[in-house]
Amino acid sequence: MTARHEPSGLRAARRARGWSQSEAARELVALARAHGAPVAGAASLKTLLSRWENGHAVPELQYRALLGELYGRTPAELGITGPSADPEADTAPARLRGALAAAAAVDTAALELWHAQLELAVRLDDELGVAGAAELVRVLVDALDHTLRHVIGDPARAAVAAVLAPAAALAGAQELDRGRPDQAWQRYDLARTAAGTAGHAPGIGVALAGQASVLVDVGEPAAAVALLEAVEPGVDGPARARLAGARAAALAATGDAAGTHRALGIALQSRSDPGTEPLLADPPAPAPAGQGTRIDAVAPGFAVELADVERWHGHALAVLGDAAAVAPLQRALAAPPRSVRHRAALHADLALALAPQHPEDAVRHARQARALAERIGSARTQALLAARGGATAPAMSAATIDRSEFER
Repeated sequence: MTARHEPSGLRAARRARGWSQSEAARELVALARAHGAPVAGAASLKTLLSRWENGHAVPELQYRALLGELYGRTPAELGITGPSADPEADTAPARLRGALAAAAAVDTAALELWHAQLELAVRLDDELGVAGAAELVRVLVDALDHTLRHVIGDPARAAVAAVLAPAAALAGAQELDRGRPDQAWQRYDLARTAAGTAGHAPGIGVALAGQASVLVDVGEPAAAVALLEAVEPGVDGPARARLAGARAAALAATGDAAGTHRALGIALQSRSDPGTEPLLADPPAPAPAGQGTRIDAVAPGFAVELADVERWHGHALAVLGDAAAVAPLQRALAAPPRSVRHRAALHADLALALAPQHPEDAVRHARQARALAERIGSARTQALLAARGGATAPAMSAATIDRSEFER
């Protein structure tokens, strides 16, 4: 039921002048004409005055100003201020206070719950991909993003961002699987911002590599190379290894074989640097929100293992059409990949690499890649395999092969 506006102010003002509604209508018409303002006739205004005084309607803005001048009172005193231009504006301050209070309440227990949700999401994604983990990841990312926007204080912000960065990167990989590069870009951008807030270079590397993959997917490999070259020299360890691997894939998509091999060399060297921190150790208990949180404690997939470099090496060579791609791809497949997404990518790359000389093996790998893609809901990989005709044609191109191995 629509709330009625308080009519007593307007009626009381008219009665204080000793006017009937007809007289008040005539006075209002005269005042409007003196100002050159168009208004209804006296008879129509009498009807409107009755509705306004009884609270059945609120005068339009021009009439509120005229009534205020006529009676020498403000619209608020006359009870004719009307509803807010934006009905939600009245509750906005309360909503903001509530969001700030909820963010301020984030403590060790809340962080531990988010850590547990992230670890569960990663395990589900490893086995089921988008089909089994998409909704869990979406809800987690939205909750963390909303909280981070309302957390006050750098230590607390870093603690929340440390969980958001890998969650958003995982969401980016899932959006790529769905064939939504625009959404994937936004998720990776969120991951990049969160990792920066948390002060974690490997997280930034994952996000940037993911964005580079998006650019290659939409036919902009040169832009991907430029994106990675702008940041790669300033990082080291796992972050540089991952960025170099992603740059190798982008360079291969441009046909730059020499640049591809140089980038792969950097990836291997950076992965082997003595200072490279292993990020897959048993995670310590998270620190309270005010004391910071180690992002590597909750971010499986940020580490760079030898199998990762082998996968990047094989993928880049497959894109270049180099038969030498088969050996590193087979070594990577023999290692225990962390996810079905990675296994699908390896089978797809092997289907391409084997097609010229071993078409029967290529068909077998294409079939396995398709089965895994169906299992995890990867419309992207299925569409790629369909476009290649089952990966049996030697002339097929790998420029858009699944590159989500760089994203987590």
